[in-house]
Amino acid sequence: MPGLVSQIAGLRRRLALVPAPARASGEASNGEPVQVEMLVSGTWVDVTGYTLVRDDSGNIQITSGIRDEGSQTEAGTCTLELDNRDGRFSPRNPSGPYYGAIGRNTPIRISVPDGDGGKSYRIWGEASEWAPNWDTSGSDVWTDLSANGILRRLAQGPAPERSVIYNAITDPPLTGLVAYWPCEDAADSRSVASALTSGSPMTISGTPTLAAYSGFGASDPLPVFTGGSLTGGVTRYDNSSGQYQVRFLLSVPAAGLADSETIARVRVSPTVVGEVEYLDIEYNDPPGGVGSFGGPGTISIVPYNSEESMLGYSGEESLTLDVRSRLLRVSIEVSNNGTALSVTLRVLDINTGITDSTTIGLSGTNVTRVASVALAPSTLNQSTGATGMAAGHVTVQTTVTSITDLGAAVQPSGETAGRRMQRLCAGAGIAFDWVGDLDDTVAMGAQSRQNLLAQLQECTLADGGLLYESRSGVGLGYRTRASLYNQDPVLTLDYTAGQLAQIPVPVEDDRYVQNKVTVTVGGASATYEETSGTLRTELPPAGVGEYGQEYTLNLGSSDAGTLKDQAAWRVHLGTVDEARFPQISVNLAHPSITPAMRRAILAMRLGDRIQITNPPAWLPPDTIDQLVLGMSETITHFEHKVTFSCAPASPYSSIGVLDTAWSRIDTDGSELVANISSSATSVGVQPSAGADVLWTKDTADFPLDIRVGGEVMRVTAISDLVTDTFTRTASSGWGTSDSGFTWTASGGSATDYSVGSGVGAHLLATAGTSRRCILPTVISDFDFYVTITADQLATGAILTGSLITRYADADNFYSAQLQFTTSNTVLLVVFKRVNAVETTLGTYTMPGTTFVAGTQYRIRFKVQGPSLRAKVWLASDVETPEWQVTATDGTLTTSQFVGVRSISGAGNTNVNPSIKYDDFQIVSPQTFTLTRSVNGVAKAHSAGADVRLATPTYLAL
Repeated sequence: MPGLVSQIAGLRRRLALVPAPARASGEASNGEPVQVEMLVSGTWVDVTGYTLVRDDSGNIQITSGIRDEGSQTEAGTCTLELDNRDGRFSPRNPSGPYYGAIGRNTPIRISVPDGDGGKSYRIWGEASEWAPNWDTSGSDVWTDLSANGILRRLAQGPAPERSVIYNAITDPPLTGLVAYWPCEDAADSRSVASALTSGSPMTISGTPTLAAYSGFGASDPLPVFTGGSLTGGVTRYDNSSGQYQVRFLLSVPAAGLADSETIARVRVSPTVVGEVEYLDIEYNDPPGGVGSFGGPGTISIVPYNSEESMLGYSGEESLTLDVRSRLLRVSIEVSNNGTALSVTLRVLDINTGITDSTTIGLSGTNVTRVASVALAPSTLNQSTGATGMAAGHVTVQTTVTSITDLGAAVQPSGETAGRRMQRLCAGAGIAFDWVGDLDDTVAMGAQSRQNLLAQLQECTLADGGLLYESRSGVGLGYRTRASLYNQDPVLTLDYTAGQLAQIPVPVEDDRYVQNKVTVTVGGASATYEETSGTLRTELPPAGVGEYGQEYTLNLGSSDAGTLKDQAAWRVHLGTVDEARFPQISVNLAHPSITPAMRRAILAMRLGDRIQITNPPAWLPPDTIDQLVLGMSETITHFEHKVTFSCAPASPYSSIGVLDTAWSRIDTDGSELVANISSSATSVGVQPSAGADVLWTKDTADFPLDIRVGGEVMRVTAISDLVTDTFTRTASSGWGTSDSGFTWTASGGSATDYSVGSGVGAHLLATAGTSRRCILPTVISDFDFYVTITADQLATGAILTGSLITRYADADNFYSAQLQFTTSNTVLLVVFKRVNAVETTLGTYTMPGTTFVAGTQYRIRFKVQGPSLRAKVWLASDVETPEWQVTATDGTLTTSQFVGVRSISGAGNTNVNPSIKYDDFQIVSPQTFTLTRSVNGVAKAHSAGADVRLATPTYLAL
């Protein structure tokens, strides 16, 4: 047996001398097959020489992503043994060289060569356990080291103590912040606390209702002002900047406030008597809609002196934006403008991003400092402040900044899941990377008060992507749901080439089945249920029974459409009708793994697509197609084995929108009309019971692939079963239709049947005797059309033309009959004729219609099982959408013929009237022209076999 040195040299040759993988670190490799490093006293130390040396069975185990059978990303793990004979890996050994420098959460990283002199990192983690061990002789001493990705530590982190906007304002503090009152105090508080240690609380006057308004998603509940006010003094500060700003959140109810009520008052310290001392924000609701200031629902900035007399100013004091029913951030921005004072009132609608502002000028005065801020104060001009408004998060700063300086923190509702994750990680100082477009993720609701990991998982659940631990450093990343759509495979393995390290065993189970999902957002719920396909909720054997699942999501919208879409998407993921391949394994040291494949394997990310071609004959012939959800790696002296945890890729493939040229939306259900052989290339297809949608006939949509009984067939054309435009000339019969079917005439004499001038005609030479043109068939269900007219107005009794089906003979059939009456009305009558006895099943009279001889009407008759439906409309108009006659009857179930029938009523006095037909169409069943055995399966199929698109397009969430 070769020695350890030669074994490692062989492994180095197999693993190191290959091209570099994509997304490699760019750092230089040390040339070893594996490199283990730990951060000791701030420096990365290579400890590879202490690993894999105890015996030939030593190994390094690494996991990442979602474990098999898991539902969310777990913390990565790493376990290995370290030679500890000198005690360096005993954290509490004072004689060890690393004493005091290693311990809990010591950073660990492991890499393998990328083949181009660089490293491909397999994990960046933190030591979670050091377990010293030894044998009884004391000659074999080692430490079992366990390390985990950052998710392990984050899972144990505390929930934030304060609201989103509180943290955004204080951590780090806003520029020049000298006063801040969050106003998030409990309902029974006696004052409103300052968030700054140097600040004083706001005093409460009257009876404002604290902790009463929850409309700001970034904030804890704020006060509602109902006959009370809050006033806070500002600690003296350096005002040499020559500017300041005061900001707060404001909600004005839909009913508004009273005219001239004061919303807020900023008191400043004047340097000269008579200068500005108060800057008031006042509400406008002038009688009749016209007043001294702005229109109804606007606000104004008004300056007063110490005696509360209004000062003169230049500019417009009022905004134009109606502030009612808006969530606003309000700002008073003051700065020196030469020898004058510039005062700007600015508002930001935090939901829409709309801003409005106005500026006034005060001459002969300069910036002083803010002495106090009051919300809804009483003034000399108003005995009470604004009543009914909600406000809070009052800040005073010595500099003027953008009103959008808090970004999404001021209103996280509507923030995309990806951007929220990015912001949360940035706030926690955690490196964050991503795959996909963070803006193309779902809009989130208010930010929840949970720890960081729970918030990230909340975003992941809402969007449906994958959270992962970064391999480029200790950090996190997110792969968006949309980035999983329609991928090309990153890695393709050939089963017959021996490129797999173990047999990929398919699993047929109900582990992930969910066919009825309820999604709840903010108390509103919507449910989607799968009612078709093999995994529908119907009890076995028709379906699998109900597999229910409920999700409570934090979304920015709770409208019924959004919730239904979310539920439907989750049902889509939970009704994948194929086997799972939970594990796919490869060995990088195996000679079948080419340099390019090794590159792809090392570059594999969570969510990437992996395929296995040429599966064994006892499995379905289709390429095994999976998404990678997790990985486990084993590195030994002899191999580097990577096992991918997988789930089917099909739910994320063929995702599109309706207006793309390649989209293929499946029908509600279709089936074969008759048995077909293994070589048939023209087959009949009809809607399944309860389904109505027909297949496309547009030549631009072909070819398309369908799946029948496991066989994939390529459809090159779809046509109506029968069409006849009567463009030929025929006498004593109708001849052969455009589709090649020959009409059989029955009733009257041969001369009563003719084709010419673009119509097929029935001459009704004898009243009360029917004429019939029929086509032979064994099909019972039809959806067909024809255009009908009469060349005379009816006299004495009705003239009729009709569609007939399930025709056994002249005395047994169903009919959708168009009647031209002697009063020149047009009736649609559906009846059955059984043993020469006719029973009316439904009628419809065309409203406002007076028949004119030769006017054409089009009728449609659809018979499916016991369901009979019919409609009529003027042939020159578009088809009416509704069925005008519907009936249920199960008397006649089989068919020998289908066609048309004409008859005049007993007592009719017309002389040789004709009923004329045009544009006969049997649109269902449809005829499919196809190529067989696209996937290598060739077999016969029975009537009723399910027909589906092989790869239907699913609409993106």
